[in-house]
Amino acid sequence: MTLPKPLKNALVVVLAYVCIALLLRYRRDGMDWGPALLIALLATPLALLLSAGRDRLMNSAQRAGERARERRRGHASE
Repeated sequence: MTLPKPLKNALVVVLAYVCIALLLRYRRDGMDWGPALLIALLATPLALLLSAGRDRLMNSAQRAGERARERRRGHASE
């Protein structure tokens, strides 16, 4: 089953929010629901931004590695 991209993005945001709120609420020295939900509201965009930055960094590193391999193969065949 494939979902449209906006719906998929909305689901990711909601799942991240729920996971962060639950982690804050049920950790060892858990907090009340109110502060947990507010902090999760602030932490969700930050977590998604860091995840997107990591993906971008890993993709650029992969492309750089592929270019380096191509250069080595080009020099080896000459």
